[in-house]
Amino acid sequence: MKVIIMRSKSLNLGHEALKEERMMRLLKGITAAVPVQYIYLHYNFLAGKAAREILILVSFKHVRILNELTPILNIIFSGQMELGYRVFHVHEVEQALLEGSLFFYYATAAQNCLFSKSGIFLNSGAPKLIAGQVSAMYQNGIDKANKFLSGATFYFKRQNFEYCAFMLHQVFDLMYRAIEMLVMGKDKRTHRIKIHQLYIKPYVKPLSGLFNCSEEEAGLLHLLDEAYLAVRYENNYKITEPEVVRLFEKADLLYVFAEQVYQGVMNRHFDQQVGGIDVR
Repeated sequence: MKVIIMRSKSLNLGHEALKEERMMRLLKGITAAVPVQYIYLHYNFLAGKAAREILILVSFKHVRILNELTPILNIIFSGQMELGYRVFHVHEVEQALLEGSLFFYYATAAQNCLFSKSGIFLNSGAPKLIAGQVSAMYQNGIDKANKFLSGATFYFKRQNFEYCAFMLHQVFDLMYRAIEMLVMGKDKRTHRIKIHQLYIKPYVKPLSGLFNCSEEEAGLLHLLDEAYLAVRYENNYKITEPEVVRLFEKADLLYVFAEQVYQGVMNRHFDQQVGGIDVR
């Protein structure tokens, strides 16, 4: 049996977590099974999340499809009830940092690094510049959603409820993506609002329950998701005026939640810069 020994120069020995035997076993399991470039441990304080999260960064050269790592990593992380993980390509994290990702700015801070194959850390950028970039990126997503909301209103006034539902679907999709980028560093590549709700649940619970599990709400969510394809490619999609009105109400609530999340994230960022909150 081949024994994998982690080189000490690859470890950030100053990290408190490396004093935990359980964490060292976990790192050995990850590095033995996955061609890792970086491993980070952080608290996602931007989302107000208390649980720790492991970020595993791999090279696109070695792993092209990240989902291929899921089965083995699920085995390695089995039993880790209070520790989740996510996997990213190094190049997409580097690009996100260049674009001013607040999530990755904090998550990949040098003090959060547990393992670096090269022995060096990622460059997180300047905090003063990041706030402006984050605001611009978020507002760009909201502006796109607003244009579709105007389109939805246009079709509603003309009693074309099917096209109105399609426009509203785009509003929900874009709003969820904007929030996901803000608090999770990456949006979910899906057009199903149901999947967006599941994706964001560990980070922003109010948004995971925008449509609850009741039969009525589940039916409304199904109508919204069906609108994305059915309105364009089928002739049998139907939605009533009361159902569309309820979708407008849900959209209004989504805007309120989104603004609360955005303000909370920015406030925590500014508090961090002023007060030096420990984000490890």
